[in-house]
Amino acid sequence: MSEPTPITEPTHTHTIWRKRELSRTQKLIVKVKGTPESKTNGFIIKHKIYWNRQWDDKLRLTMPLKGKSPEETLADLGALMQDEGMDQYWKYETQVLTDDPRKVEKVEQIK
Repeated sequence: MSEPTPITEPTHTHTIWRKRELSRTQKLIVKVKGTPESKTNGFIIKHKIYWNRQWDDKLRLTMPLKGKSPEETLADLGALMQDEGMDQYWKYETQVLTDDPRKVEKVEQIK
C-alpha cells in the first residue's frame, strides 16, 4: 500500500498582475524617470519579494503568507504597490496558493 499524500497548508501565494496601458503623458514621463520594469525590479529588491517572473504583459510575484490569510497578504502587497506607485503600471489579475513557492502551475492554467 502506498503512503497517503500529506495535506499541507499553503505557505505562499503567487499573485499575477497585468501591465496597464500607459497614457501618452505617462509614456513621456517614463522616458525621463525610467521604465516600469526598472521600477518593478527596484520594488522587488526593496521589499524582498520571494520570487518574481515577467512574461508578455504579466508579472508574477510570490509572497510568503507569514501566518496571515491570503487576503491579508494580498492586501499588504497591494498597499505596498500603491505606496510605491507601482499600481499605475500593474493591475491585479489573480492569485494561486501553494505550499512550495518554487512550484508554479503552467501559465495557461493561472490566467
